[in-house]
Amino acid sequence: MTSVATRSVLAALLGLSWQYEHWGPIISLILIPLVVMGGTRRDRYGVALAYYLAGSYVLPGGASVFFGPGHVLEGIFLWLASSALLAAGWAFADRPWKVVAALMVDALPPLGLFDWLSPLASAGVLFPGASWVGLLMLLTGVYLSVRWMTQGLPIDLKWRHVCTDTLGFLAGMALMLNVFTAVNPAVVPKGWTGMNLHLGPITGNIMADMNRNQEWIRQTQAKAGSAKVVLLPETLTTWWAGNAAEVRQAVPNGQTWLVGASVPVGSDLLADGIEAVTSSAHESGGNGGLGERGKGKGGWALPGATLPSATPLFISAFPMPVSMWHPWSQSHGYVRADGVDYEASWWEPVRKVDGVRAWASICYDQILPWVWMEGVVQDPQVVLLTNNEWWARGTGIPEIQRATAWAWARLIGAPVVEAENS
Repeated sequence: MTSVATRSVLAALLGLSWQYEHWGPIISLILIPLVVMGGTRRDRYGVALAYYLAGSYVLPGGASVFFGPGHVLEGIFLWLASSALLAAGWAFADRPWKVVAALMVDALPPLGLFDWLSPLASAGVLFPGASWVGLLMLLTGVYLSVRWMTQGLPIDLKWRHVCTDTLGFLAGMALMLNVFTAVNPAVVPKGWTGMNLHLGPITGNIMADMNRNQEWIRQTQAKAGSAKVVLLPETLTTWWAGNAAEVRQAVPNGQTWLVGASVPVGSDLLADGIEAVTSSAHESGGNGGLGERGKGKGGWALPGATLPSATPLFISAFPMPVSMWHPWSQSHGYVRADGVDYEASWWEPVRKVDGVRAWASICYDQILPWVWMEGVVQDPQVVLLTNNEWWARGTGIPEIQRATAWAWARLIGAPVVEAENS
């Protein structure tokens, strides 16, 4: 049996592979035999911990860029704590059903709120376009493979044939689906495009942010051409009435802009959402993206004034914890310096845009298996990805995000339209 040290090193290399093209989801299933070969809980836990520590070592660096150099210790705590918790279930994974349970427990909340590097993403590599059936086939294959590895094939000849025939069928399906996908790649709907910008974050300086708004509007008008639907990056602006009106007036006739925005949805509360804006004000909310909400629950007002809040077309299922989603701490105001809180929608429904069933995955959502499962079961015709990369410069976080999104979008079988801000 391979030593604990050797298997831990191999597991760490698997974790690191997520930062290199699509290698993470392609080879992450190798983690399972590396863990299962362990003879004790401590052995299995150590191998899984090596995987998660190596794969997410970029967290402290990301926290330092996002919050500032003084927050490195917070990033280290998040890195160590999340890795320790995600590895915990694997300590008990010495039976086929326990391996499947470890995968699912990590993937679903509460652990699923920070489940980087899930081997479940391999379903998109093996069974592209198979949707939820592909996920079930992956779990079936994992169960039977671990059954074979830990206990051997059933002595009973009938069940031996069932096991070998099922694994053979799954291998054949994987080959057939990959060939079909290679020959018939998903095609983005005609007239749809994503806009990549290089604007950095909102600054909090009113004049600088006004110029920033005008700059991305000018760039979008210049680059969009004859596109019908234009996707723009995450949190590109704060969706105040003045900003929304400026965007609405800038959209050419016949175009729809899907604008990533921080949208006021409650007292001291924002949503990380996407607003659909057309020149004729027929987008979500029916008022240039400014759908009215009544006072009381879900409504909001500032002293001496009543302002409209927006109804975004899409809202992030789970914004980045601690930095954006932090219901345990009191927030105030509507800018990050005030510690503003972002709401979690928990469920991201498919919406029709220009007659196409679209589903959006917004920034942090793209690394979470349970959010992707929501897209899988809804079978959209196009997947929208919006990101900010300025805060992750110099880390491998964007690469992990891209690899995860690539694999899950393959499982859905839908084309991807992406917009990034760096």
